[in-house]
Amino acid sequence: MQGSWAVLKKNCTNALPGVAAFSTQARQAYDTWCKLYHRGYKLGPKEYVEQSETYTPDFWKRGLSQDKNMWVDKTLSEDVSQKELAQLMRIKQDVWRLSHVAGTAFVLGGYSIPLSLFWLANDTWIPSTFSTAEADKQAWREAQDLYRYRNAPSYLMETKWFFDFHAYPLKPEHERGWDELFEKNDVRRDPAIVRAAAEMYDGFIKLETIKRKSLRHLSRSMNIPTFPMLTRLCNSTRVRDYWNLAFNEDYMVITQKLHEKMSDEDLYDYAWRRYLAPYDKKLNREQLLERVSDYHTFLGPKFVEEGKAPNLIILTNYVLGYYNDPAFLTEDITALDRNDYDHLASYGKDAFLRRLEFENGPLRDQVEAHSQKILEERAAAKKAAQPQVEA
Repeated sequence: MQGSWAVLKKNCTNALPGVAAFSTQARQAYDTWCKLYHRGYKLGPKEYVEQSETYTPDFWKRGLSQDKNMWVDKTLSEDVSQKELAQLMRIKQDVWRLSHVAGTAFVLGGYSIPLSLFWLANDTWIPSTFSTAEADKQAWREAQDLYRYRNAPSYLMETKWFFDFHAYPLKPEHERGWDELFEKNDVRRDPAIVRAAAEMYDGFIKLETIKRKSLRHLSRSMNIPTFPMLTRLCNSTRVRDYWNLAFNEDYMVITQKLHEKMSDEDLYDYAWRRYLAPYDKKLNREQLLERVSDYHTFLGPKFVEEGKAPNLIILTNYVLGYYNDPAFLTEDITALDRNDYDHLASYGKDAFLRRLEFENGPLRDQVEAHSQKILEERAAAKKAAQPQVEA
C-alpha cells in the first residue's frame, strides 16, 4: 500500500495509454455484458430475472440471495466465448477501481489531487490496463497478491471463529472437512471432503447473512475497493456478480475441457482470477492443473448437471486458503509475553502516590531543566555586564 516515486513515474507514463486501452476493452466488455443481460432476461429463471433481496428481522442480515440471484447459463457458449468472459471479469474490477477514485473528485473537488497522486504511486488500485510491458504486469500482479495476502487471513479467521461458535458439525466427516478447509497456504485440501462440509453448512451460512466486517475482509481479499463500502448490498452485489461470471466461465471450461487446451499464461490467469495460484509461487503447469482440477471437484457434480454452485462463503474460504500464508503476519510472537493490562496499572494507585511519582519523575526533570536554563542566562548576563579589560 505504500507508494514510491518510481511507481508514480511509471503509472503517470502509462496513464494515457492505459485509459485508451481501458476505453477500448470496456466497450468490448459492455457488449459481452449486454449479451449476458439479454440472455438472462430471456432464458433465466423467474427468481434470477426478478433479482430479489432477502430480508430478516435483523437489519444486518439483509442481502442478496445466492440461490435466487445467481444463474449458470449452460448454453452461454453459443453467444459468448471464455476469453470474453475473462475480459469482462477483469474490466469489472477495473471499473470498480476507477469509479472509487474518480468519485473523490465529486466529493472533495480539488482536494482530491493529492489522493490521485497517492493512487498513482502504488499499484494496488491501478487498473490492469495501465500495465502493458511484462515487467509492469509483474509489478501489478505482485501488488494485487500482496493485498490478498494481507487480507485473506482476516477473512478466513473471522469465518472460522464465528461459525465455530454458532454451528456444530453434524457428522465426523463434516468436522474433518471444516478443519481441512482452514489449513495453511500450500497444504493440499481434499476438495471432496471440504465439499461435503460445504453442503452441510449451506443450510445456515448464506451470502445474505454475512457480517459487515467479514464482507469488508472478503472484498479486500478479492481486490474490490471498500472505501467507502456504503452499504452491505453494494459490495455483496459485486462479490455475487464476480462469482456469477466465474461460474459461467467454469461451466464452459469444465464441459469443454478448455483448461487442458489453454496456454500456460492463460491457465495461470484463469487460476489467478479464482485465487488459486499466487504469482509469487511460480507454479508449473502440472501444479496449476492440479489446483484447477481440485477446484472443479469442489464445484461438485451438481454444478455440471444442474448448474448449482456451492455455498459462496465456503467457496471463497476454500480458494483464499492459498493466500493464508503465516509469513505475511505483521505481529511478533514476543507480543504474547507482554502484560495486556499495563495501561490499567495507574488505576491501582491513589492520588498521593500518583502525585509523588509525578513530582519525582516528569516534574522534577522539567524543574531541573528550567532551573539550569535560568542559571545559564544569569551567568551570561553577569559576564556581559562586567567591563572589558584591555590587554
